[in-house]
Amino acid sequence: MGRWISGFFTAIGLFAVIVVTTPIAEYLARPLRLEGQLKSAEAIVVLGGGAFKDGLPSIPSVVRAIYGFSLFRAGYAPRILLTGGQVRPESGWEAMAMKKLLEGIGASPKVLETEGRSTRTYSNATESARILKPQGVTRILLVSHPNHMRRAKRTFEKAGFTVYPAPIPWDRLPARPSIKRLRLLYQALYEYAALVLYWWRGWL
Repeated sequence: MGRWISGFFTAIGLFAVIVVTTPIAEYLARPLRLEGQLKSAEAIVVLGGGAFKDGLPSIPSVVRAIYGFSLFRAGYAPRILLTGGQVRPESGWEAMAMKKLLEGIGASPKVLETEGRSTRTYSNATESARILKPQGVTRILLVSHPNHMRRAKRTFEKAGFTVYPAPIPWDRLPARPSIKRLRLLYQALYEYAALVLYWWRGWL
């Protein structure tokens, strides 16, 4: 039994070394990504990336919200829909946290709309459709993390939107290469599992 446990942890250690010293995580993540298609749209939809209980957005939500606002400032769409509710009891409402952030840096409340009921990509899409479709909005720029973009685009297309991917320039964020590769591996494996689940449930 002792040898089995020792061998198990040795294998984990070797796997971690391979991940942090080789580009294997990058190779796994590449098929998940889509090139940005920055085109004129009827709305910019920003997918929340987390929020704290005190109402502050997480770093992923900050980056996504600011990037979406930069697209608005560049004239790609006349409005922004910020999506995301309270994902966990200990977290805050993502859409409201992003809205407060953007208002704090000068965004007009008139161009910001929030959707605070969704807790996953599927409900991001269905709740966005519930809000935007009656207003005649079907062509959107979709802002999210690059590794999330393939699943997000297909889910929003299933909800009836024409989707132009607008992945955030996440690679500009500072991170130690070893930590970045471990995080990237986790994100890639999570997305592949989610793609299978969404396919199985008919959400794609």
